[in-house]
Amino acid sequence: MDHNKKILRRDFIFYFLSAFILAFLIKYKFKEDEINFDYELNKKIKNYNSSRDIKSKKELKKAIEYDLKNNKTIFVGKKLYTFAEIGYYGLL
Repeated sequence: MDHNKKILRRDFIFYFLSAFILAFLIKYKFKEDEINFDYELNKKIKNYNSSRDIKSKKELKKAIEYDLKNNKTIFVGKKLYTFAEIGYYGLL
C-alpha cells in the first residue's frame, strides 16, 4: 500500500457523503426503535403521572427519587426510566 498516494477530491467527497448518509440512517433507526409501550403500560403511566404536576427541574428530581424508591420504573433496552421522566420528557 502506497502511503504517499493522495486522496482525490472526488473520492473525498464520495467518502464524506457516504459516511454522513450512513450516520444519518443509523441515528434514524435508533430513534425509530427508541420507546414503544403497550397500551396497558401507557395507560398506567399516564394515570400515575396525572396525579402530579411537575413544572421545574427540582420537582422532577424529587419525583424521580420518589419513583426509584417506589419501584415506578421500567427498562427500555439498557436504560432505566422512571414514570416521572417518561411523563416529563414526553417519551410516550
